[in-house]
Parts: sequence; structure tokens; C-alpha cells
Amino acid sequence: MSTLPAPLRTVGLLIGLRLRRLLNMLGRGLAFQRNRTASRRAATPGKRRLRALLSLLLMVPMLLSFGHLARSSVLNLYCQLGAAHSCSTDAFMQSAAVQLRSAPFDGALIGALTFQLALLWLVSLLLPLAAGELSRPDWDLEWLVTLPVSNGTLLWARVLERSVANPAGLIALLPTTVVLAWYSGYGWLSLLPALLACWPLLVVAAMLRTIVDTGLRLSLSPARLSNLQAIISLLAMLPMYIGMSFGMGTGGFAFEWAAAAPAWLSWTPPGLAIRGINAPDALTALILAALLLAQLALVLALGMALLRRQLRHGVVGQGQRASVRHASPVQASAAAQRWRPGTAIQRRELTLLLRDRNFLVQTMLLPIVILGGQFAVTGKLQDMQKLLDSPALLASTGFFLGTYTLMMSAFQNLNKEGGALWLLYTFPLGVEQALRQKAQLWAALAMLYPAILFGVALAVLPGWHWQMAGLMLLALAGIALYAVIAVALGVFASDPLAVEAAAKMRPTYLYLYMLLTGLYIAALSAGSLVQQLVFVVLTGALAVALWQKARDEIPFLLDPAASPPARVSAADGLIATMLFFVLQVLALLVLKGKGEASLPDITLAFGIAGAATYVLTRLVYWRSKASGVPRIGHGRNVWRHGLTGAAVAAACGIAYTVLLKHSGQLPPPAIALAQDWHWLWLIGLTVLAAPLCEEFIFRGLLQGGLRRSLPAWQAIVFSSALFAIVHPPLSMLPVFVLGLSAGWAYERSGTLAAPMLVHAGYNTAILACQFAMT
Repeated sequence: MSTLPAPLRTVGLLIGLRLRRLLNMLGRGLAFQRNRTASRRAATPGKRRLRALLSLLLMVPMLLSFGHLARSSVLNLYCQLGAAHSCSTDAFMQSAAVQLRSAPFDGALIGALTFQLALLWLVSLLLPLAAGELSRPDWDLEWLVTLPVSNGTLLWARVLERSVANPAGLIALLPTTVVLAWYSGYGWLSLLPALLACWPLLVVAAMLRTIVDTGLRLSLSPARLSNLQAIISLLAMLPMYIGMSFGMGTGGFAFEWAAAAPAWLSWTPPGLAIRGINAPDALTALILAALLLAQLALVLALGMALLRRQLRHGVVGQGQRASVRHASPVQASAAAQRWRPGTAIQRRELTLLLRDRNFLVQTMLLPIVILGGQFAVTGKLQDMQKLLDSPALLASTGFFLGTYTLMMSAFQNLNKEGGALWLLYTFPLGVEQALRQKAQLWAALAMLYPAILFGVALAVLPGWHWQMAGLMLLALAGIALYAVIAVALGVFASDPLAVEAAAKMRPTYLYLYMLLTGLYIAALSAGSLVQQLVFVVLTGALAVALWQKARDEIPFLLDPAASPPARVSAADGLIATMLFFVLQVLALLVLKGKGEASLPDITLAFGIAGAATYVLTRLVYWRSKASGVPRIGHGRNVWRHGLTGAAVAAACGIAYTVLLKHSGQLPPPAIALAQDWHWLWLIGLTVLAAPLCEEFIFRGLLQGGLRRSLPAWQAIVFSSALFAIVHPPLSMLPVFVLGLSAGWAYERSGTLAAPMLVHAGYNTAILACQFAMT
């Protein structure tokens, strides 16, 4: 039986190992890939690992968005440089797409597309270098050279595996090449020529990347490598923004650069790839493919020769150890006596920021580069006045600067600790307190750029108004809340036990953080101040809930097998709230059909949603054996606390109703009650269904979950605020008082029967008052 030569088997084995490692990094530990009979701890449940599925679900819309951007880029370039000179409307864009498929690309368009693909190829080279850790020794290579194969075989395997396992490069190049193949007439088979065109470009990028990081590790110290990586991080932004700017409009200066691209650029690998995809016949495509492969062979031969020379003295160079500067005892004493602000943990974090140049650039400089790139590269510098004229846009921009700083700092808290994370558990300070101090520090640093932006805006504008000041305060408050959210999500995102550096950060939670920041930006853009305040309250509750979950996870971070025991938390209350309202809407749609919703429909939908939420929640708690599940009976002085709270809430509600009546702001009843016994349905909704369903969610789950992390009065206020904001704006104030009374009754009695009695008594009194006034 014939077998492959040993070098080819070695290359195939190492490529397979690299791909398996990449899959493990993207979705480590799927339950159905694990041995279900593996031993687990008896005391605590095993860690749940379902993140790969979430990553795949998030990857699909990401690829679709990149595909849409690639399509817009090709059409915009065609409209600017091709036969069609104007694509101002969707109809013109559709016409341009038809024209583009009807004939091969002309020379001007091929030159512009080559310029764009070359920029994207630079992204495929620079992003992996920027994302890696150049300052750390490449233990992978040091281990591989001990295998019984030649160094040449290992180098070839290293280049080929990096060409295959380069997700950043594939995302950068594949959408554009697929779109080009589509417009070149390949139809639904466009993926095949696109992959064939991408592979030589990825091989060239892998060779250059191997030369750069191998040579740099052998010749530079870790400190210089960190500084160089910071520069690479900035350089990677330039081609990425210029390459993406073609799909963001037609006003950027990049179109002028693309039009002026030299003719020889079309004979480089990116140009040959595009010309091969768009070749008019098979013979021309084969000739161009042969030229591309010849260039690839030349680059590989020269690169391999350079790599052999770099490794002629081994794989460990003199730059692998950094020199340490020792201060004299007098200098150390003076430095210790010098006053420095903040706590010891915060000063340590600042020291890490100042010493790690790559960390400093990514945290404090990249937000400015990204924001400037949005305006400069896309040709919107002239729109700066719109930023000053729009309070919502100004506040959203400041919030973006702050939250991006948090994404690169507070979110990376545990990841930056690296293998020394266990030291935090030895400090004379709890890990939760240390993370809280870090969140405070990063919240203050993240507010630096927004404060400068807002200060400049207030100084430049001739006048300001309360709306602008309010939005600025909401943006700063959001940054403070998102500092807590970023640190909490960072606890779930970090895997301190991972060996691979890229696997230490789970991207799923990063996407979640970006989604949450996008929602807050949308809330800042909303025109209603009430909606903005509501979202701030919801964000505050989310921050507390996530912090509570993170606090439960902290003791188990360094345990590879165990996770915290199930307990009722504030996050459960938020999820139950969302589930309750979604089920209510769905049930109402089914019950009312195509007509208008009647009071019986509303009552039944409310009851169905409440019952389903209660049953599902209790089922989850029963299966997970959760502790702290709220109970309905067996409380302390239920009737006394319930009637007292009902009297206070009813008195405030009646006074508020009378005040609205005399001011003429009391709305008329929305539903007639004189027919079909509707008043019975109304009593069933307000006196029975609402107290049972809402008190279980807002007092039992939300307040009970918040009570684990907050004092009683804060938990009552938070849950009451959330309870109020889900009601109409006109009734928020009395409902907030109702929530306070019900929360007090629940805290004093320890059972849900008391707040249910408060709620039922309040609704009965308000109904009687309204009936008396009509």
C-alpha cells in the first residue's frame, strides 16, 4: 500500500492540528463533543459550554454584513470609474449591477478593484500580527523543532497552516472575491473561484507574517516588540478603513487614490487574482493563474531562504528576555513616598497601562483613530458642524468614545492578568472588590474623551439648551454603567486556563457588549426623554444583574470543571420580564385575530403569559435545584403588612387621580364596561391576574435577586423603578409608590402573599375612585 512521503504527512498533520486548535478557540467544549461519561465534581455542577453555537449564530450576520459592504464597494467603484457615472438612487444601482454582469470589467475598474483588494490583503497580514502577542516567546515553534523532521518541513507546515487558519484574512478577502466572481458570471458557484483566488493571497500573507514575527522575536526585546505591536495595531486600521470606505459612500478621497492606481498594480498577486476571476475565456484565466502561481512560488522561495537564515542559530534569540532596571534604595524610597492617587489596585492598573505600549495604544489612541477615520476616510470632515448641531449625535459620539475605551480596557481586565490571575486571589482584598476598583478607574478614564468633546462643543457653540446638557449627562451616566457591564462580561469572556493566547478571550461576549452599546446609542437618539430615562434604568438594572452573576462566577474562574450553584438572581427577573411581555404580545395577537383587542382578550393574554412565565421559571429552578426561590405562603404578619402597604399606596394613588381629574389630564376609559360583563373581566385583570403575575416577577425575582447584592432599600427602589417604567408614563409615579409599598411588604413578611395583597388593594381602590368620578 502506497503512503504519502513523510514531509507531506508531517505538513498535513500540523495543518490539521492548527485547524483543530482554531475550532477549539472558536467554540471550546461543546457539550455534544465532550465525553458525557467524564468524571465531574459531586459538589458543584460542571461548567456549561455552549458558546460555539452562539459564535456561529453571530458569525452569519457578520458575514452577511461584510458581503453587503463588499457589494456596495464594487458598485460604488463601478459607478465612479466604470461605464455608469451616476448611481444616486436604488434604481441606478440595480442598473449598474446588470451592466456590470453583462461585460468584462474595463481597465479603470480593474485597477480600482486591485487597489481595494491590495488594501484588504494588507489587513489579512497586519491584523493577525496586531492580534498576536509578539512580546511572548513562540513556544509553539520551540516545541515543533524537537520533532524528528527537518526544519524546512516545519517551516513549510507553518506557512501553509497560517494560510489556512487565518480567519481575519478570510473575512477580509472572501466577501469581495465572492462578489467579484458573482458579477463575473459564476452565479451560485462564485464561492469556488473566490476561494481559489484567496488562497495564494493568504499564502503570501502567511509567509510575510512568519518572516516578520520570527525575525522580530529573535532580534528584539519584549519591550520593543510591544512598542512595535502598538504601531502595527495603528497601521492595520489605515488599510482597513480605506478598504471599507468604498462601501460607505462615494465622497471619500480613497476613490481618487483608486482612480490613480498605477497600471503595474494589476500584475501583482491581487491584480492577477481579480483578472483571473474576470477573465473573458478559460485560456486567459489559465495564463493568469499560471502567472499568479509563478509569483507565489518566487515569494515562497525567497521567503523560505530568509527564514532558514533567520533560524540558522536556533529558534531562541537574545531578545527573548527583557532587561530589568533596578532602582537604588534611595530612589525606591522616594518613589514610595511620592503621593499617587487611587487605590493600590488602581495604581497597579495605571502602571500596566503606561508600561504596555500596545495596551496604551489600543485603549487610549485607537478610539481617536477610529473616530477620525470615520470622518476623514469617508469624506465627511465637512459634516463636523452637523455633529455640533445635533445633540443626539454629539452625545452618541461621546458615548461611543467612552465605551470603545472600555471595550479595550475594562472588558479585558482578567485577560490582561494572563497567567498571573491567581495572584489576585492571594491579595488581602477580595477579587470582587479589586474588580470594582478597576471598574471605577476605567470609568473615569473612559469619560476623559467624552468630557473633552462635550467641553469643546459647549465652548464653540454660541448657546446651549437643557436637552443637550441632559443628553451629555445621560451619555456620561451610560459610560459609568457600561464600565460595570464591561467588567462583568469580561469575567465570563475570559478563560485564564486557556493555553493559546487568542483562546483566552471568548468573542461571543464581545459581540454581546457591542450589541448592548448599540442599543444604548439608539436610546440616546430617541426623541422622548421618558424613553431615554427608561433605558437608563434598564441599563442600571442590567449592570447590577450582570455584576451579581459575575460575582458568583469569580470563585470558580480557576477551576476547570466546576461552576457556581444555581441561585435566583436579578438577571432571572429581567429575563422573566422580557418573556412575560413577549408571551403577552403573542397571545394577544392570537386571541384578537384581525380585529381590535377587547378587554377579555387582554385579560386572557395577560393571564396566559403570566401563567406560562411562572411555570417555565419554576420548572427551570426545579431542574437546576436553585436556591432562593420566592414562596407565596408561610410569611410573617402577611395581613398586617399587606393592608398597611395597600393603604399607603391607595392613598397616594387616589390623591394623584383626583389631581389629574381637576387638572383635566385624566384620560377617559379606553374600554366600555357597560356591555358583556366587561367589568368582571376588568376586576379579574386588575385584582387577580396583575397582582399574581407581576408580583412574582418584580418582587419575587427582581427584588429578591437584587437583595443578594444590595441593601433592602436599594433593592426595593430599583425593582419599583423597573416596575413603574413598564407602565404608561402618566401612571408611573403612583405605580412607583405602589412598588415601594409592595417591596416593603415583601421585605417585612418574606412572602409574596403580602405584596400581592398590596397590589390587589391598590388596584381596587383606584378602580373604585375612577368609577366614582365617571
